[in-house]
Amino acid sequence: MLNAVKKIAVTSCTLLTLGMHNPAIALVEQDVFSSGLVSINTKKLTPKQSNLVADNSTYWSPQGDCKILMPGIVTDSTEEQLTSVSATTRTIYTIIHKEFPEASRIPILQVRQVLQSAMRETIGRTGKVIRTTNLVIDGHPGLELLMEHSDETLGQYRAFVVNQHLYFMGAITPNELTTESVNFFDSFRVYPERIRYSSF
Repeated sequence: MLNAVKKIAVTSCTLLTLGMHNPAIALVEQDVFSSGLVSINTKKLTPKQSNLVADNSTYWSPQGDCKILMPGIVTDSTEEQLTSVSATTRTIYTIIHKEFPEASRIPILQVRQVLQSAMRETIGRTGKVIRTTNLVIDGHPGLELLMEHSDETLGQYRAFVVNQHLYFMGAITPNELTTESVNFFDSFRVYPERIRYSSF
């Protein structure tokens, strides 16, 4: 059991690190924050996702197991991650969804502890955690962190473990988190019955 908990922590840390330290996000952040311009990486957009290069489009994961309203313009898209930037609020948004098979062997209370450790060790080391909140979505455990980063940006992050999947969402801004980010997080829906599992 302890080895499984460690494995989940490593997987979570890796996902969070990849999601929030993606070079594409840094380039977009620099473009938006310095000049108000956004360059769009359309080469990575699948035909289904290429129509998301518009304000406030609803993103559906490839399996259709989750959806979320993505403010701004989509700047990066892969099978497991979508990132957008809102020039209006100067906020970067991301969602990561990934298989997480080890989660099925961990009790709900320990899943939250692992999420807490993973998020604090990865995102939390770049500043100060202002608030941590336990969340639940359709009976599945989750966690939210509100952060003030060392570069004075504000970040809000949520992670949920649903069956054997991890869903991570983040919003980061040099200003203040607005109604736009509230709507982003509140729009997240998960459909566990649509999750398809690959052979582990």
